[in-house]
Amino acid sequence: MSGSVSSSVALVAALFLAGSGQAGSPARVQDAPAPASRVPTPTTSEVTVIPFELADNLVRISVDVNGQRRSGVLDSGAGAVLIDRQASKELGLSEGGSAGDAAGGGNEAKALMPVTISRLAAGPFRFENLAAYAVDLGNLSSSAGFPVDVLLGAPAFQNGTVSVDYARRQVTVDRSGATVRCASPIPLEIVHESPVVEIEVLPDGGERPVRLKVLVDLGTRHSSLVLGGDFVRSEPGKRLLQKAVAKEIGYGVGGAVKGAVVRVADVRAGASSFGSLEVSLTSDVPAFEGTGIDGTLGVPLWNGGVIAFDYAGRRLCITRLENSGRAASINADARRRHADPR
Repeated sequence: MSGSVSSSVALVAALFLAGSGQAGSPARVQDAPAPASRVPTPTTSEVTVIPFELADNLVRISVDVNGQRRSGVLDSGAGAVLIDRQASKELGLSEGGSAGDAAGGGNEAKALMPVTISRLAAGPFRFENLAAYAVDLGNLSSSAGFPVDVLLGAPAFQNGTVSVDYARRQVTVDRSGATVRCASPIPLEIVHESPVVEIEVLPDGGERPVRLKVLVDLGTRHSSLVLGGDFVRSEPGKRLLQKAVAKEIGYGVGGAVKGAVVRVADVRAGASSFGSLEVSLTSDVPAFEGTGIDGTLGVPLWNGGVIAFDYAGRRLCITRLENSGRAASINADARRRHADPR
C-alpha cells in the first residue's frame, strides 16, 4: 500500500482470495432456501433479475463497456469499479496518474490508474461517465481460469438492495425502497464504500470471544473467514497460529497469499451463530493493515444459499443452505443457553 494513498482508494481492490480453504459444494435449485423477503411487495418494474455464471465461486456476468462486451465479476469487496489495464488500453481509455497501489492479497504492487468510463451496463447496473480504476488483473484471471476484465464493485450496490442466489444463479436488484427482511439480519456498516460487519470469533470453548470487523466479500472465493492485520499479532491470534497448518491460502491481485488454516469453535454475527469454521490467517493482505478491517467473510459461508446487501437499510441477510438436517445458522442466544444452562 502506498503511503500517499487514502484508505478509501487502498480498499478498492478486491481481495479475491482463492486456494484450498472450505470450498462450497454446488447445490441443486430445488434445495435452495427461500430468498430474503421484502415488505411491501415491489412492482415488477422495480425489481430486475439477471442470471450469472458461478465460475470458481465468482459471480460472473457480462458487462458492456463503451459498447464492447467484456467479462465481468460482481464484487462487494471492491470499493470502486476496476478494469483490467489491458482491457482499458483496448478500449482506448485515458489513464490518469497513479492513485497508489491496490490493497488486494499478495506481495506484488499493482498500481491503480484513474480512468473514466463513458458507458457501462450490466443488466440493471447502468452508469455514465463513471469514475473507475485501471489495474493489472492478470493474476486474478489466471487463478480464476477466465478473463476478469471488470470488477463491478461499490457503485453496483449503492442503489437498491442486491441479492445473490447461489443455487438459482440469479442476482436480484430491488429499487423499491423496501427493507430486506430475514430471520437474523446482521447490522451493516459501509466503510470506504464497502460492506463491513462486526463478528465475534470464539477460538475455542475455553476462551472469550474476540470482536472483529470484517469485509463481506463476494471475491473471497474459498475461505469462509480470512483474518489478518492486528488480529494475527494479538495473543488470541498467536495461539491460533501455533495450532494452524501453514499453506498458501489463496491468490489475490498481487499474487500468491501465504498463511495458515485453523478451526475455531464458533463465529457469530448479529444474532446468528455459524458454528465451527475453518479460518485462514495471513499477514499478506495490505487491506488488513491500518484500515480498521480485520479480515473478510467469504463465499463458502453462504454458498448454496442467498446473501442480500441492503446499503440503505444498513442490513445484511445471509440465508444458508441447511446441511444434514441441521440449520446452518442458528440463534446465538440459544446456543449460549445450551452451553451454559444457568
